[in-house]
Amino acid sequence: MKKIILPLLFVLLLAGYAFAGDLEAVSLSYSPAPVAPGNALTVWVQVKNNSIYDAEDAIIQLKTEFPFVLQPGETVQQNIGIINPFETTTVEYKLLVEDNAIDGLHSIKVLVGEEIPIRESSFSINVLSRTPKLEIVESNVDELSPGKITPIILTVKNIGGSIAKNIVLKVNPERTITSTGVVVEREIVSVGASSKYIDRLEMDESANVQLDLSVNQNAELKNYSVPITIEYFDQNGSSKTETAYLGIKVTAEAQVDAVINSITPGAFPGGTSEIVIDMFNIGLADAKYVVVEISGEYISVEESKQFIGTLEADDFDSFKTKISFDVTTPMQEIPLTLSIYYKDDELAERIETKQLMVNVAGPGEAAGAGGSILTGFISLVAIVLELIGLYVVAKWAYPRAKSFLVKRKK
Repeated sequence: MKKIILPLLFVLLLAGYAFAGDLEAVSLSYSPAPVAPGNALTVWVQVKNNSIYDAEDAIIQLKTEFPFVLQPGETVQQNIGIINPFETTTVEYKLLVEDNAIDGLHSIKVLVGEEIPIRESSFSINVLSRTPKLEIVESNVDELSPGKITPIILTVKNIGGSIAKNIVLKVNPERTITSTGVVVEREIVSVGASSKYIDRLEMDESANVQLDLSVNQNAELKNYSVPITIEYFDQNGSSKTETAYLGIKVTAEAQVDAVINSITPGAFPGGTSEIVIDMFNIGLADAKYVVVEISGEYISVEESKQFIGTLEADDFDSFKTKISFDVTTPMQEIPLTLSIYYKDDELAERIETKQLMVNVAGPGEAAGAGGSILTGFISLVAIVLELIGLYVVAKWAYPRAKSFLVKRKK
């Protein structure tokens, strides 16, 4: 008899499961959305029967975790009763949000089932403080140059949970005194209007303001953090202050140039001259690892490439080399190409190309130069002949003068 009853009970149990409903918590809505810390919250959970059979003795259970707690009189578990096939019913819970809740999305879990809640679903509730919070979220300029005034556009956004009014932005004073009495001079200061005003910003609203920033001419080339104070009032009239930091890189470029200092002797076809070239940096940044190379038509250079090293801002250097001019060199101004290779302040490779003009002597100038040489040679010969003549005269006159003196003594 027992052998017959046990299988029968097992079959009946399977039949009960076969004709059971299929419950699921399909969605969750809440109000207010978002909810602020310390506020009350109403939650509505939609429970659906996904089966073709009735779901009897439907039960729902809410798992409350920080920062949510049930309001007084509420219970974690509720009996729903019967949910017809493919129908949805809504269950309401009243919660409270803890005062110390952190802004952001927080998870809440719901379990449903027949008689025993076994299927779990997870949903998110957005907690956002009901106070404004302003931040600078964008700037159109992140590099400035020494000695220049640059307008920058800042985007200010209210990322808090309520309206901000009477907003004032200003760059901190150009000098501050620390608690120990040390005076701190700021390299980046605001010029023009000392502050900028925004009437109001709603939640998630942005506004653009323009500030004119000036960098001291002697400012060090590096990254700076510029503090900007944001003062405003919330909807209750309470004053608030935020300090945002604007990242600015002060940078500059080297400006390398060159000129011909001298050519000795003057250039002429078939000749060789020593050339001295002066290089200078009129930029505000150093030119590092400087290498120069001379090239051009009709010429050959003894040392075409030379290493200069670092050419500091507002500094100069010179180098010399010998240049031979081809016999076919035209007697006119011809260009020498000076290629300058260096690395800038960020060690990026740069190339500057300069054209230096050299005057190759024409026929008249060549003759003039030759005449000058001939005149000097003739003068030198004349001096030598004059000295020889004086020597000969002295050699002839000395014995006779000596004989004359001897006779006179007698």
